[in-house]
Amino acid sequence: MPQKYLFLLTTVLLLSLSSCSKDYFLSKGFKQETKVHQMVAIAPVEMIFTGVPLGQIEPEDIQTLEEGESKAFQISLFNQIQFSRSDRKKPINIEFLTVDQTNDRLAAKGISIRDSWALSGEELAKVLEVDAVVKTKVYKTRYLTDMASMGVDLGRKIAALLSKGKALLALYGDLDKTSDIRATSQLVNATDGKLLWSMQLVDETDWNNPTPEIVDRISKKFAANFPYRYKRR
Repeated sequence: MPQKYLFLLTTVLLLSLSSCSKDYFLSKGFKQETKVHQMVAIAPVEMIFTGVPLGQIEPEDIQTLEEGESKAFQISLFNQIQFSRSDRKKPINIEFLTVDQTNDRLAAKGISIRDSWALSGEELAKVLEVDAVVKTKVYKTRYLTDMASMGVDLGRKIAALLSKGKALLALYGDLDKTSDIRATSQLVNATDGKLLWSMQLVDETDWNNPTPEIVDRISKKFAANFPYRYKRR
């Protein structure tokens, strides 16, 4: 075969393979393993902040910020998945606890938002009395505190930090970027702790794309690739 035709054939095969590839993991036996599933919960999202410290903000305020963003991300993911359930071509055929139901059940067991982060997906699913749980972890590398931080408003303390913003950003050579966000979401089976589905996304915030918009964008991508999209008897 002439070399030029071999090159063209190889190119076509590579394009075909890439078009069929998936950017998420799904258990091969997912349909069989979840055939009796009826209810799923979306656990509070674990937030891990690194990078530029929050200046004069007190430790308790940092905890408030982390827990506020945790719940805001949890709500965003729940809303996006609920919206995706009505997809006409591939609806999600499973029920979900609401965010309030999930957090109330945790609170009733004496488990705070922060405490829930330390529990495995299997442990959370059993505490919440659901068939599977969505456990999400977000790493946020901060270059500058964002006024539009999700779920909490620390008012003047945040504003004071922003007055130093350009000097901090200059250290990193990017005067627009405020943070990098890496998020991993996993669906864990309650009976054996098996990983049923997972997906990882990376995004960044800047002055034109603040944290709330990025969180919704990441949640939307997770929801678009969330499983349980098969007909149930």
